[in-house]
Amino acid sequence: MRFAPFVISVLLVFGAFGQEVGEDFTRRDRTALLYSTKFLFTPEQIPIINVLVSEGQKEVRFRADQEMRFEPEGEGGSVIEVLRTKGCVASIRESRPAKLLFYVSLARIPAKAMDAIRNERAKWEQKGVRTKVFERGSVFGFFGRLLDNRVVIIVEEKGFEDRKEAERRRDEVAKENADATIEIFEEVVERPFGVIDVRCDGVNAKMTFVGMVVVRAKGLLEVEGVEYGKGFAWHGKETRRYKGSLIFAPDRDGQLAVINAVDAEEFLKGLVPSEIYVDAPMEALKAQAVCARGELFAKLGQRHTADPYMVCADVHCQVYRGAGRENKRTSEAVDRTRGEMLFYKGQLVDSVYSANCGGHTEDGANVWQGQSHAYLKGMPDSPNRTEGSLELNDDAQIKTFLEKPPLDIYCNSEKWGKGSFRWEVRLSDEQIRKGVLEQTGDDPGKVKDIVVLKRGKSGRVLQIKVIGERREVTVFGELVIRKALGKLKSSLFVVEKEGNSDFRFIGGGFGHGVGLCQVGAIGMAEKGKDYKEILKHYFGDVEIIRIY
Repeated sequence: MRFAPFVISVLLVFGAFGQEVGEDFTRRDRTALLYSTKFLFTPEQIPIINVLVSEGQKEVRFRADQEMRFEPEGEGGSVIEVLRTKGCVASIRESRPAKLLFYVSLARIPAKAMDAIRNERAKWEQKGVRTKVFERGSVFGFFGRLLDNRVVIIVEEKGFEDRKEAERRRDEVAKENADATIEIFEEVVERPFGVIDVRCDGVNAKMTFVGMVVVRAKGLLEVEGVEYGKGFAWHGKETRRYKGSLIFAPDRDGQLAVINAVDAEEFLKGLVPSEIYVDAPMEALKAQAVCARGELFAKLGQRHTADPYMVCADVHCQVYRGAGRENKRTSEAVDRTRGEMLFYKGQLVDSVYSANCGGHTEDGANVWQGQSHAYLKGMPDSPNRTEGSLELNDDAQIKTFLEKPPLDIYCNSEKWGKGSFRWEVRLSDEQIRKGVLEQTGDDPGKVKDIVVLKRGKSGRVLQIKVIGERREVTVFGELVIRKALGKLKSSLFVVEKEGNSDFRFIGGGFGHGVGLCQVGAIGMAEKGKDYKEILKHYFGDVEIIRIY
């Protein structure tokens, strides 16, 4: 069907919220697919990923170089083709947000570890905390091999309708148990709803869709005003171009979400150049491609379970900027490692990475809930990578390590590590006071001192006490501490008071420091190591296996 010069209204029935998605997807299954960890596949058997482009919008402008095809939800609805146009605007109305319950998440354990799950629940019950469990993740089948990333999430039994109430309870539990990894778990009680209108320039017609619509084009699809870097200094908006198709659907708040459905390898081609220097050595780029692919599949179904997409496109998941960001060298790295992922004792590795570990990686369990994997252990970033071989137990040792680092550290590069391997920051007491208040909700008053209470394997700070004129405030968690202290590059630091009001932070690294160190990978590649050697250096006794 092609547009004629009159108004066209296409209404469709929104599928039942509890509908199960079968193996053979039809148009009536599409809404359920948005909330599922099951895949559609390309003819080459590459999984298709639903990744967030934009959300929280009232309207979004988009276009394509060639004609577009609009496919509504539900069987029986008309498929509409729009010839070349300067652009279209999608908007949402009559919407309602999702109904959610928020729980305090106490532990996250692989679903197969039944004894560990029972023991963890018993531990909390003995403390007088009643618990319940949710299972998240999925089992993926590729050419006879199963990838099982399912986890059981143990939560406090009581759920909250207000997220802030849940966060207050989370903070109470964290302080009572000195545990920085206590999180919030979201349960979807009812999915969001909305009516989506689309108008295209030069065409006197309006399309109306209830629930969602899929937009396809022969060429690239372009979306204006895509937001990126939320919460960071580089926050902004830009126009981005995408392969695959676009999906317009209501987000959790009942606003408009734009989702890019794209095959996993094309997704990686728009992701890898956004995560590492494109002129880095090829072996480092290949290591990055394998890590990005593995992290993607390891987390599918575990994040954004209350959202109509599998992964976001920002730092929270992995940075994806679409086809407009693709680079010949990084695309070659993706192609040369097609379908390859890391496995440890038959299990898919969550192959996380950060920009610069500062000379020593960190234990995953010290940064995220449930990440106490043998392949995510803090180690020196040097040829002699032995656990405990570098003593980083107190401030004096850490200061020496920061000011006089060993010469054989891979990420100590003047070119690639400048500004990230070592750094200094000065903050006023008022800046720290505002940051602590923003992150914890507690106002310490004029800050008199900062005391480090707990460090990780790499020396990263995991818990601090901010001593103020009003009160002492304890801050938990590597990322929360960084944000509270002026958004530091990492929590690998020592702090010194200067004068009556200023604090000097001497630090190293950029990011959480777990898994692959990107600058270190570049350093290894420059010394002649191939991508498999690089991956084994950072993740230990792992296998590199091609899945598709």
